[in-house]
Amino acid sequence: MLEDLINHAQQLPAYDLSSWTPIFKGDMDLVIAADGQWIHQGTAIANTKIMQLFGRLLQRQDNGDYWIITPVEAFRIAVEDLPFVIVAADFLPHKGQGEWHFTSNTGDQVYLSEVNQLIVTSDADQPKPKLLVRDGLWGRIDRTVFYQLAIACEVHKSAQGNRAQLISGAHGYDFGPV
Repeated sequence: MLEDLINHAQQLPAYDLSSWTPIFKGDMDLVIAADGQWIHQGTAIANTKIMQLFGRLLQRQDNGDYWIITPVEAFRIAVEDLPFVIVAADFLPHKGQGEWHFTSNTGDQVYLSEVNQLIVTSDADQPKPKLLVRDGLWGRIDRTVFYQLAIACEVHKSAQGNRAQLISGAHGYDFGPV
């Protein structure tokens, strides 16, 4: 199933959303739930291909709003947490070194290679990890993937004590105290 998700997403074009100048048409009854489900007019979108297409047309505005845009029209949508969920991770050779490679629930493929691309915060002592997918759009790392990454962390000493750190390529990403 994951391979089908990826294969279809790779067939979609990488739209240059920044070059489009659509007219804002208002709010669309579309919600991206915190669990990654896309819900249109109260009904979950079951067609993965539609969800993938909408994911490619998603843009975050400077004021934090999320829009689905086309070359001529734009619609504001609601996002409960983050627009994507990271559902798989693998440590792969990339550019001559090992880097973590992630897959989102819409089939996006992301290498962890940039500073501040992965951030772990806490909410009521629960970790809330997120990964920058593209263009200001973040994905929440699901619990299974987070545990996989936590096991791969190394312990580093710092002025704040021992910290768990995930290494990917040339960068280390702080996972919190050990």
